[in-house]
Amino acid sequence: IPDGVTSIGEWAFADCTSLTGINFGKNSKLTSIGKNALIGCESLTSIIIPDGVTSIGKSTFSDCKSLTSITIPNNVIRIEDWAFKSSSSLTSIIIPDSVTSIGDFAFISCGALTAVTFLGDAPNVGEDVFNDSSPIIYRKPEAKGWGDTFAGRPVKLISEKP
Repeated sequence: IPDGVTSIGEWAFADCTSLTGINFGKNSKLTSIGKNALIGCESLTSIIIPDGVTSIGKSTFSDCKSLTSITIPNNVIRIEDWAFKSSSSLTSIIIPDSVTSIGDFAFISCGALTAVTFLGDAPNVGEDVFNDSSPIIYRKPEAKGWGDTFAGRPVKLISEKP
């Protein structure tokens, strides 16, 4: 994606089943990724979201069945509804401390997801965020708002991560 592009529109790469990756330039000006922008990109294996992006839109990575690695920058404040639905190869994800809300069903049917590491305080969460997924939640000891469970999943300290 050329450096001058500031947004990826809704449905821009939807169902591009042969797309394996997206390369953003070093000086990327990207600030938004529209809803459903990469839905159904079954061959997408990894993505590094540019620093300027502040939200992962509704269903952006839904049905990205080969996605194993994603880097979310520290400017993202929202992960919206269905963002990673059925991203069935995703095994772990790190949520930066900037994230304050995670929408409904954001990680539904992510069967391989075993660990979600939060680097900040507990965000607000929607309905059934981890439905049909069974990760352990890891958090920093100094982070606020955490209990023994989060969205129905057990919470442990990052130091307890295998």
